[in-house]
Amino acid sequence: MRVNYLSKKETSLLANRIRSLYWGDVLRGKIRNAVEIRENGIKLYRIGELIIGEINDKLYPVIHERNQEVLNKLPAIIVDMGAVPHIVNGADVMRPGIKEFRGEFDEGDLVVVRDERNLKPLAVAITLVGLEECKAMERGKVAKNIHHVNDKIWKLMRKIRHILEREL
Repeated sequence: MRVNYLSKKETSLLANRIRSLYWGDVLRGKIRNAVEIRENGIKLYRIGELIIGEINDKLYPVIHERNQEVLNKLPAIIVDMGAVPHIVNGADVMRPGIKEFRGEFDEGDLVVVRDERNLKPLAVAITLVGLEECKAMERGKVAKNIHHVNDKIWKLMRKIRHILEREL
């Protein structure tokens, strides 16, 4: 595992990248420090109060109690309880398991996948179709699961909890 403090310039560039995203306004105030954590192809950042992942140069909020505000800003796909075990094992989101949509999204947008009973975040996914097309579908894949509860990112965050909870 590699843990590095980012330089002031790198921190500023990362903060600007985050703030340019539609959910990035949750990053408030002047950010002085950020930490980058890398392990086995996983790249995470702790910047301000947020924990952000990066995959293929796309930033996304990870499922963590620190990120509740940003996760609540993202559009949501609500799945039935029968889909939950599949989603938390890394399955992509399929149309038959979807009960409801909250918010607007286009193809390629980030969404939070939530269960219908408790509305708990189960996964962060990238949509493969827009909302209107998704509503019209009866079958097929709707979103690609990029991070879910109990995946290797989740386990890494538990392992480095002392770094994530430290004052920056």
